[in-house]
Amino acid sequence: MIPPTMQTTIFTAPGRVEVRTIPMPEPTDRQVLVQVKACAICTWEQRFYKGSKPEDYPFRGGHEASGVVVAKGPNALCDAQVGDPVCLEIMVRCGQCHYCRRGMDNLCLNDRGGALPGQPWGPGGMSDYVLVDDYMVYRALGGQDFAELALAEPVSCVARGIRRTPLAFGDTAVVQGAGVMGLLHLQLLSRRGVRVIVAEPDPIRRGHAAALGAACAVDPLSDDLVKCVHGHTDGRGAEAVFFTAGGVPAIRSAIPALAKGGWLMLYGSVHPKGDLPVDPNDIHYRELNITGTFSHDKESFREAVALLNERLVDVAPFISERVPFPQVDYAMQRAMAMDTYRVVVEFA
Repeated sequence: MIPPTMQTTIFTAPGRVEVRTIPMPEPTDRQVLVQVKACAICTWEQRFYKGSKPEDYPFRGGHEASGVVVAKGPNALCDAQVGDPVCLEIMVRCGQCHYCRRGMDNLCLNDRGGALPGQPWGPGGMSDYVLVDDYMVYRALGGQDFAELALAEPVSCVARGIRRTPLAFGDTAVVQGAGVMGLLHLQLLSRRGVRVIVAEPDPIRRGHAAALGAACAVDPLSDDLVKCVHGHTDGRGAEAVFFTAGGVPAIRSAIPALAKGGWLMLYGSVHPKGDLPVDPNDIHYRELNITGTFSHDKESFREAVALLNERLVDVAPFISERVPFPQVDYAMQRAMAMDTYRVVVEFA
């Protein structure tokens, strides 16, 4: 039986989260009602907890989620049936704006879904139930850990960034940062036959990178990254550098580490931004490609679910702590600690 009410997490101000009881929505037309089983806390939610723009509140957090289908609208087109486990891509894609029509739905102009000023907006996955559109639902195989399935979203973001580079078997890539995103880059790049060098100042995280197959894990604060990369590539440099953490200093060190024709992929955002002086002649003469990647698209999410379903990527090492709902405030504080990767809120 579906209860008449549900509980949802709302970020009301910096450092303040509330669990509110609201009426249970009923799926209509092409909507699907999912009972959430796990929701991981991303750095995106952490930024709202630390402090965002006043107009961003109130915000319904939670976009890395998994659960079980409990009801479907009469015209829902997803292949998941009632009772099936699912991964959720809870990011609004209107399908009609300029960028959606160009296949760049990750840059949708209507990604706030028609939010009204002063009214809660956001994905809403940190709730015991969530109502989503059918295109957001991806069927998972049975018997899997819902906490692991919730990480389909970060896997999909990494998959998209890697797919945008022309890396070939035997190439060398540098991953800057050995947090969750850096280590996911390491796993997926290794799956594609790419040798990976990881730059990470924290010795414990460097150890994790080495255990997961990094060819070399260096401390960028004390080691010469460029010398290390050139030493592993006969002096050519890396075909790609994936920036996931380290701020502007890391990005500055990435450019001389690139081989001719190399790609610098800015996967992570930078806060505070700072300045990034770049020699245009260096880009010109070495034909460097400096670009960015943001979020995921439908194809990369499909890829991520396939990787998890076939157990071709292991996300279990990144689940640092499981916190029962509704202990959301504690979960947020743990998520921001340096000794955790992903903290996952679990639902009964």
